[in-house]
Amino acid sequence: MNTVVKKINFKIFVIKSQHSFNRLKNNLLNRLLLTLLLCGCIHSIAFSQIEIPSEPHPKHTKHLGYSVHYDQKHRQAKWVGYLLTKSKTIKVAKRSNKFTADPLIPETDNAKDYKKSGFDRGHLAPAADMSYSQETMQESFYFSNMSPQNPSFNRGIWKKLEEKTRDWAIMYDSIYVNVGPILNDSLPTIGPHKVSIPKYYYKVLLDYRTKHQPKAIGFIFENNNSSLPLEHFVVPIDKIEQLTQLDFFHQLPDHLESKLEKETCVSCWEW
Repeated sequence: MNTVVKKINFKIFVIKSQHSFNRLKNNLLNRLLLTLLLCGCIHSIAFSQIEIPSEPHPKHTKHLGYSVHYDQKHRQAKWVGYLLTKSKTIKVAKRSNKFTADPLIPETDNAKDYKKSGFDRGHLAPAADMSYSQETMQESFYFSNMSPQNPSFNRGIWKKLEEKTRDWAIMYDSIYVNVGPILNDSLPTIGPHKVSIPKYYYKVLLDYRTKHQPKAIGFIFENNNSSLPLEHFVVPIDKIEQLTQLDFFHQLPDHLESKLEKETCVSCWEW
């Protein structure tokens, strides 16, 4: 009996040691890549799945164009994350306008909910960000990527930020994007499936450039149009994390993650 217990304890020790080693290895590798980037020794950087936030109950689906955590209770994504590169901004596929259920996620056929609701089927990952292939374009029209948006918001200030994000992807070579609604249990709903109508939306962007310090920026918008400039909606990423219970950029070294999420450096970005 003692021999069996010793073997089990040894296996647990080995597993825990392996997990610790993997975390240390990934952290050291990320630090090395960041050092090489800042010294100009490499021209671009791609941390492993940096667009995937950490959360209390992780669950996401990977598509070709983006990853998504679909919240079944609210019938929409909790977050959508993807890497938008300069090359991906080159339009190859035409806008499909074919809204469909997500074939990888059950209970995403929300067509009846939006019909005559007065709300747009608002993209989280914009179709224009996914126009680099026919497959990614169609993925952008999955209902798992839709959220009920006020038409004036969807076609107004929200669209302006989408366009600005593409400008930055071209300017800075690539941008990590996290986007979604701020969900809670008190939201009104539409349709037979009771799709929640968010009051606020967020967007978080991360940029790496050769010989430049990494920078990040966060936005929170009310689900209404506004004539105010985009800069007005900039908030610390820490605030978005508090409201969403998501941990962005957790793959980065802790000191860098903390710095990026506390600051609001509007002047760091080209407007």
